[in-house]
Amino acid sequence: MSSLGMELKRLRADKKWTQAFAAKEIGIQQSYLSKLENGQSISSSDVIEKLNICYRVSFEHFVPNQEKTANLTKKLKWGGILFIIIGILIYLCAMLNIFFPETFFTYQAKNQGFWAINITEIYKGEKYIEGDVIYEIIGQRDVSRIENRILCVSSAVFIFIGILMSVRRVKPLHQKEK
Repeated sequence: MSSLGMELKRLRADKKWTQAFAAKEIGIQQSYLSKLENGQSISSSDVIEKLNICYRVSFEHFVPNQEKTANLTKKLKWGGILFIIIGILIYLCAMLNIFFPETFFTYQAKNQGFWAINITEIYKGEKYIEGDVIYEIIGQRDVSRIENRILCVSSAVFIFIGILMSVRRVKPLHQKEK
């Protein structure tokens, strides 16, 4: 028998009410009151409010933690979605080389007896002028950078944590394992 049930029986006995009369005064069915008194049912916050009004006693400590559990589940779900979105954004930044470019362009300038080579991460066209020197592209080189690989791995971790958070179900505290 639950402590709520014992408290309900005690209060009903103190007022010398029958179960039928008490159910009518509370505003619930007699069978439901019987289940509450015998610990066979879990009361909702609406029923707790009706009990507070009828008996003029606070039953707030008997309120189930369903609202708290639902709120925590909702926060976990949205937190998981946020982690997944961050993971996808990190992955896209790594694959599109936004933070760490993997292509380097080599430009060469031939000018009156000297040669100059300029290596840059930015494509400046087939030819470009810098000062009084004309540079021509002679090649490009793709380099796999460790930074982008680290970003890919971290994005996978973010996505995995996000999936775990969004599918996690929080078990209510008042339920016992079977």
